[in-house]
Amino acid sequence: MTGAIVVYVIYVLLAVGLITWLSVVLRRDGRVFLNDVFHSQPQLAGSVSQLLVTGFLVFTMGYALLLLRIDGRATTIGALRSSARQFGYLLLTLGAMHSLNMMILLAVRRRSTERSAPRRRRVTAR
Repeated sequence: MTGAIVVYVIYVLLAVGLITWLSVVLRRDGRVFLNDVFHSQPQLAGSVSQLLVTGFLVFTMGYALLLLRIDGRATTIGALRSSARQFGYLLLTLGAMHSLNMMILLAVRRRSTERSAPRRRRVTAR
């Protein structure tokens, strides 16, 4: 096995390990957040959490594999450079996806708390 192949295998193992670890963290910590958002419907919070994690896994695993560019003529150093760049793209994409998801969930939470908050009547002076 050439050095380049070893580098590509390490990239795949690191990507799968990172994505798997992130999915566990997102499931654990995201569930608390979703329970707050869907406080009156705990089963819905669990379902949304599972669907988000499943979508995250499918998207990021597919993206990580699409980023992988195997060059049979690459040297070990060339493969290492390529894999490091690909891993960087993967990390940037994961960060952007997480930020977008948080903005969406915060908007949902804001809307949820606005609906459940008692509305104050305006008192006008005469």
